[in-house]
Amino acid sequence: MTRIVIIGNSGSGKSHLAKSLSKIDSIPIIHLDQLFWLPGGFNEKRPKDEVKNEIEQKRKDNFWIAEGVFGELAELFLVRAETLIYLDLDWAACHSSLMARGSESSRQLLPAKAEENFRNLLLWAEQYWTRTDLRSHAGHLQLFNNFRKLKFRFTTRAEADEFIRQFPRISH
Repeated sequence: MTRIVIIGNSGSGKSHLAKSLSKIDSIPIIHLDQLFWLPGGFNEKRPKDEVKNEIEQKRKDNFWIAEGVFGELAELFLVRAETLIYLDLDWAACHSSLMARGSESSRQLLPAKAEENFRNLLLWAEQYWTRTDLRSHAGHLQLFNNFRKLKFRFTTRAEADEFIRQFPRISH
């Protein structure tokens, strides 16, 4: 498993899983948030052609873990991916993680705006099961069902943690 895509709702543990797998096999992580947003916060989107060009370059590499909620960007990586992991956790688990993480205001250029962004993120993430785009439960499930290579769907943190423990054996 050298080209992995991880999808799921905000707070589902995508970044944690990507970091854990990266530590095991030294695979670089591609955070879809960093491709989608301009640096300095979550206020301004990158131009679409810039995002597409960057994805085209990054997916040519033989080793990567692409993680994020942006199904339309994940889909572009799935063309070359060997493995898809869908973190399909319930809202209680996602909400708990988001609250523990907080607004991440220290990572944003406008700390005052960070609190507003966080409130908006909580509302948006809670609507994961009612939206229908590729950033939703329905969209992620569609990507998962259509993927024809190795795939995993975890509905609890314990399942994802067990996968991390087993990863050295199953990835080689």
